[in-house]
Amino acid sequence: MLAGMLVGRPLHAQVMESAGASPAVASCDYRRCALTIAPRWNGLAVVAGDDGPTVANLNFLLPHDVSASLADPTGGDPMGADSVAAYARRAVRLRRVGAAFTDAGLVLGAVAALYATQGERHSSRAASLAAAGAGALVLSIPLQFAADGALSRAVWWHNLRYAR
Repeated sequence: MLAGMLVGRPLHAQVMESAGASPAVASCDYRRCALTIAPRWNGLAVVAGDDGPTVANLNFLLPHDVSASLADPTGGDPMGADSVAAYARRAVRLRRVGAAFTDAGLVLGAVAALYATQGERHSSRAASLAAAGAGALVLSIPLQFAADGALSRAVWWHNLRYAR
């Protein structure tokens, strides 16, 4: 400040926008634009705002990429955008592996049920298939929960741009 007085130029305070947000995002408030996660029968939905539209769904059985839905709505590069993308990709990758185990477990269980209805001579095969299906379902559980956690982190990083 002393140097500013000696030079004779006025000093102005700098205004810092929230978390490096662009003006379009800065005008958007948390209640309207932040994302939340809502459980659905077929996966976890990513919902905009309090009661806004579903912008993505990380499905349990046939997952698809949700990264674009979590990107900056203005096309900019806000703070944490790389973390949003990384966690969203991780969520999709984990969900796809978990879904493969879930799908395999359900198919094996259905085939085991068909063999079980065919009589006593197929009972050992039905039991083996049922055990393999149950094992696949058990293996899918931690992967599905890990995908949920990664999606939660992606949403947290996405919402950081609306922090004030």
